[in-house]
Amino acid sequence: MGPLAAALAAGLLVTGCGGAVSSAISSLRPSASVPSISLPSRSPQETPAAAPSAQEPATSAAAQSPASSSSGSNLIWLWVVLGAIILILIIVLIARSGRRGPKPADIWRSRAVDAYAKGSALYDAMRMAEAPGALVAQDAAARWADIQRRADDLGQTLYAMREAAPDEDKRMRTADMLAALQAVRSVMAAERGTDVTRVPPPEQVRSRLMAFGAALEELRNTDQRMPY
Repeated sequence: MGPLAAALAAGLLVTGCGGAVSSAISSLRPSASVPSISLPSRSPQETPAAAPSAQEPATSAAAQSPASSSSGSNLIWLWVVLGAIILILIIVLIARSGRRGPKPADIWRSRAVDAYAKGSALYDAMRMAEAPGALVAQDAAARWADIQRRADDLGQTLYAMREAAPDEDKRMRTADMLAALQAVRSVMAAERGTDVTRVPPPEQVRSRLMAFGAALEELRNTDQRMPY
């Protein structure tokens, strides 16, 4: 009776514990279950429209980026071309201003200063050649040769001045001085000539020499009155 009773008691115990355990599990199962979360339902038309709208900003940005980059590059090249054109224009203007010659009035004034210096030296040489006893001096021939050379040089300068005169007044004044030079040179040459019948009187020589000196001073005064 002992072993049989022990086995029967153990079976009842196991059966009772199993039922209790099953009952306990059954009682705990509803409380351990995860509550279900209801999600909002989507209509079939919303789903395909959402994907393109999400990708549209990126697509438009990608499409606009090359255009803006190309526009900026074009502006840079435009400024480079404009700068090159301006630089070329500046170089051309500088080259033209460098090639531009002096004004006619400046040329005439420079020649007038030269003519006055040459005329003054010639006038002094003529006065010394007309001093008392100079015609029979030993160096009279050398003095006359120097006067002839100086007169030729001054005559060439006066001819150039007359052609390059900036106005009629200066052209006439230059012509007057040229005529005075030729007159005094002619009378001095006749004074030293071999034909005694053509030798001019001393008063005529002095008069023409004074006229040459007056024309020389008038040329200097004309140069000083020039508006520069």
